Amino acid sequence: MIRQSFAKGATILIAASLVTRVLGFVYRIFLTRLIGAEGIGLFQMVFPLLTLALTIVTAGMGVAVAKIVAETQILGDRKRMTQVMTIATGITILLALVGTVALALFGRALATKIFPDPRAYIPFVTLIPVLSVIAISSVLRGYFQGLQMMSVPSVASIIETAVRIVAVWFIALLSLQKGLAYAAAGVSAGMIIGEFSGLVYMYIVYRKKGGIKSLPLPEFHGQTEPWTKSLRAIMQLAIPVTLSRLLGSLAFAIEPILVTRSLHHVGYAAPLATQLYGEYSGMAVPLLLFPTVITYSLAIQLVPAISEAVAVKNQRLVERRLYQAFRATAIAGFPTSLILFMFATPLCYALFHHAQVGRLLAIMAPAGFLLYLQAPLSGVLQGINHAGIAMRNSIIGAAIKLLFIYLLVSRPGMGAEGVAWSVTISVVITTLLHIASVSRHIGFYVDAIDTGKMILATMITGFYLHYAWIYSSVFKTLTQQLLFSITTGLTLYILLLLMMRSITSHSFSHIPFVGKSLAKWVKLIPFAR
Repeated sequence: MIRQSFAKGATILIAASLVTRVLGFVYRIFLTRLIGAEGIGLFQMVFPLLTLALTIVTAGMGVAVAKIVAETQILGDRKRMTQVMTIATGITILLALVGTVALALFGRALATKIFPDPRAYIPFVTLIPVLSVIAISSVLRGYFQGLQMMSVPSVASIIETAVRIVAVWFIALLSLQKGLAYAAAGVSAGMIIGEFSGLVYMYIVYRKKGGIKSLPLPEFHGQTEPWTKSLRAIMQLAIPVTLSRLLGSLAFAIEPILVTRSLHHVGYAAPLATQLYGEYSGMAVPLLLFPTVITYSLAIQLVPAISEAVAVKNQRLVERRLYQAFRATAIAGFPTSLILFMFATPLCYALFHHAQVGRLLAIMAPAGFLLYLQAPLSGVLQGINHAGIAMRNSIIGAAIKLLFIYLLVSRPGMGAEGVAWSVTISVVITTLLHIASVSRHIGFYVDAIDTGKMILATMITGFYLHYAWIYSSVFKTLTQQLLFSITTGLTLYILLLLMMRSITSHSFSHIPFVGKSLAKWVKLIPFAR
């Protein structure tokens, strides 16, 4: 197996994430039209509780394995790598079995007390088997990420998504005749099949090509630490990550209950409250989170990359990786936030046939860049052994979001818009806390001139998009208007960055498969370099 550089590994992850996100988006659009906002709401109602259970059974092992494997392979300590994988896999399998049995035994009682809509129990109980599959997958993903063999988890994610889409569509369509609850359970069943297919692929690669014994590691001359020390090293990272995710998942699980009950309080019937939550969580939020295909990939790549730099005490490399992540987030995040804000309503209507969702998206979109920056900053803190600080910041942000949901949603006239404002306030505070924490420990250098160029290019693009939308009325359909405006706007944005030397033809060369050819074409642009 070939180890990829930071830029190439991040680009592979971004490309794979983009493919899976696009596939997932297409599937969500058709699924929304098949089972409606109410059916999506039923699935989204149980998904936070599943996320909470997954946080417990995976126990942060993926992140811990990625970090320790990255440090160990630089030193060539093959024995320690084996220890870490054995410990992490054993802990994960044990927790997965306990979690599966517990939910199987007490799931009905738990669902009856937690879910405001009793139909949610059927999709919930269907999801239980996925715990073991995702738990084991997380360890293998962490292993390949630690070795910076990003192509393996990337291909696995594409396989998983493609299989899930086909399975969900087929099962949900067959189940719809039994009612929305069974259609939502079909989504759960398809998710299990998809996750299992990704796990099978990673295991095959691990057995055939990526096993520890076959890795080309440097010769190790030191003494391997005892198992107890390896266990302690795993727990030092896994516990803060798990607690952070646990509290975040707990807030995520409380959110639909708090929202639907608050809507109930101001007079919304249960089906309508479920539908409104489905519009927010199943339509507005996925659109807002679309650019995280870039930032989440960066965060995954940052943990092992920064861990390696810390292991060899290269502070300048740590700072360089941080700025690379900030710059990539800014290049993608600035125009995306602008487009989601300007075209919130037409996008939601064209994709979901629910124009009213646009008002929720428009509230959250301006904070998009700060939201996209959270994952890379958290990855940096984990890479420099300060996962506990990232956990603290995330806890504060989650608590603030729940507090404002409680205060705003139940106010007459606010409804689902209160959730959108709560998310926006939470995002701003959490990201500012992350920035302050990173600055305190390694500094937070930002090239003001380069960032100013990106902001200027975004502003010019915004003026163009305003007039492009007006003149796009010559097209017959809304979809054609959006495609014309957004495509030409993003093209202008890229050309402006090339003109201002903020990006160069070399920037395109890292794109998998087509990068070198694309870079040659970019060089033909008169002002490109």
